[in-house]
Amino acid sequence: MACSSGSGGHPDPVDLDRATDQGQLPWTEVLLPPQTPTTVPFGPPGTDLPGEPRAAGIRVVGDRAGLYGGSPDRVLCDRQRLVDDLEGDPARLDAWSSVFQVDDVRNYVRTLTPVLLRADTRVTNHGFDDGHATAFQSVLQAGTIVLIDDHGVPRVRCMRGSPLLSPVVNQDAEVEGDPWPTFQQDRLYVVQPSNLAMTEVAVVDLMTGGLSTVPIGSGPQQPAERPNPVAPVEAQAPVPVVDSPPAVVQQAAPRPAPVPSPEPAPPPPPPPPPPPPAPVAVPPPAPEPPVYNPPPAPVPAPPQQIQVQIPGLPPIVIPIPN
Repeated sequence: MACSSGSGGHPDPVDLDRATDQGQLPWTEVLLPPQTPTTVPFGPPGTDLPGEPRAAGIRVVGDRAGLYGGSPDRVLCDRQRLVDDLEGDPARLDAWSSVFQVDDVRNYVRTLTPVLLRADTRVTNHGFDDGHATAFQSVLQAGTIVLIDDHGVPRVRCMRGSPLLSPVVNQDAEVEGDPWPTFQQDRLYVVQPSNLAMTEVAVVDLMTGGLSTVPIGSGPQQPAERPNPVAPVEAQAPVPVVDSPPAVVQQAAPRPAPVPSPEPAPPPPPPPPPPPPAPVAVPPPAPEPPVYNPPPAPVPAPPQQIQVQIPGLPPIVIPIPN
């Protein structure tokens, strides 16, 4: 934890940490790429930082557009190496996680985003000494690569993995170290967390100089997700082998003489067949009624007529009226 005053009531001095300084109490190996960008980009119009000098530091909110430089594709900080180095040393891992009071360092680092400071920035820095995190006040030079959280606050100095917290500002604190040419004690920035968590941060692109958005937690060399733990298989206890008592061999008793089985009874006689059914009386058929044939109708008598026979001609018929 950072202290606001040193021995005898005097405030703790403020160390000046250049962008390329590795520090006296490092946590990890160097996490920066071989070609580390340190040039601070100017940025497009509208990304100028507030410039009114303040002895207590210039306050700026972490979600301010253009507060940081960055790149969605360029390697700035090896976050995978940060996690690997910490997980490889349990004492360092515990001390580092105690600064942020987090249980899962890997997942926490996955939420951080690498950026470049565009202004000299006040922080509470930490070194690793005798198994513990030691806090001290620090100024990080513009051009320093840091990891910020989703509220825009610097959390890790990428040079050697130093954890960072908000500064303890005291106007009477003395500055220790060699100042760089652009250092001004009344132009130091203090980053305050944004009200809402960010899903992306607007940075001045280190490649183009324009304004680019970088998703929070994205970028190259992000730590791999922690694999799901495999449920341990419970070993089954061996079944104890119980020695059975020796078998007792007994003499077989003599078999009794077989008893003759009784003669089977003769089968009963078959039942008599059922009597034949009584004949069914069929009544004689009723006599058919006689068929009545009516008498034939009388043939009418031919009409009376006279035939006159003339030779060479058919007969002439002359009817005789009644």
